[in-house]
Amino acid sequence: MTEEIKPFVSIITVCYNAGEELTKTITSVLAQEYTDYEYIIKDGGSTDQTLSIAESFRESFWQKGISYRIVSEKDGGIYEAMNIAVRLSEGTWINFMNAGDCFYSASTLADIFKKSNYVSDGILFGDAIECEYGHYYRFRKSLKDIESRMPFSHQSAFVNRELLIRYPFKTEFRIGADYDFLLSMHQKGYHFKDTGVIVCIISKTGVSSVQLYDTFTETIRIREAHGVRPPSERKLKRMLWEKEVKQFVMDKFPDVIKKKIRQIQWVIRGQNLSVDLPEWEKSNCSGNM
Repeated sequence: MTEEIKPFVSIITVCYNAGEELTKTITSVLAQEYTDYEYIIKDGGSTDQTLSIAESFRESFWQKGISYRIVSEKDGGIYEAMNIAVRLSEGTWINFMNAGDCFYSASTLADIFKKSNYVSDGILFGDAIECEYGHYYRFRKSLKDIESRMPFSHQSAFVNRELLIRYPFKTEFRIGADYDFLLSMHQKGYHFKDTGVIVCIISKTGVSSVQLYDTFTETIRIREAHGVRPPSERKLKRMLWEKEVKQFVMDKFPDVIKKKIRQIQWVIRGQNLSVDLPEWEKSNCSGNM
């Protein structure tokens, strides 16, 4: 009888002055029932309480037998920090969980990795729940739409480490290097596997969620770099104008108005979702409705 080979997972959190947002993320990692993982926090040289918060969990990870590393040094931005952390990692599969985001449940890793070692797969992905103004809804994942948009959230993905070593994130892309990576892997023919598991809860306060216009224009650049046919000039102008309007609303309108607009959109799009929240999430968005 051969011994079961379990995949080893590296969970990476890249952060800078994340403060208390980091607590929920670390708590969700520590709570995982599946323990064949390591946790790396790559900090960009924070000047707030981020490092003291991270250090406060060291004993808990030690008691659980989990490798826990905190690396704090200045870097060139999110994607350079992610590349640095990948080189430090030892896992077969790598997940990037942003500060402020968290795993959906304590059984998430077990639900994914106890049923398969995914030897023929390059990228695993699952579902993500987004939280905005206290409202929870499912990210619209769609691998078939990868040439036009992000097919799933990077927090819900587990990437074979060999791919990230061979094809590191391109740091010339400030917001969408993760999309560029996924599009590259898809075009190169690496296999994507939908695990069907709800992986994470995402807080809609990340850099790409509040820089709509910049995100869109960078996405256009990425698609062009991969030979994806751009929209017509007329359609592109209209899309850019729409992004400018949305960015103006994001930048200038008070939260109460933005929330009302989003509430209408949730109804129109059918984005109503009832979810059981883990303890580390209940004190976050659930009280802000």
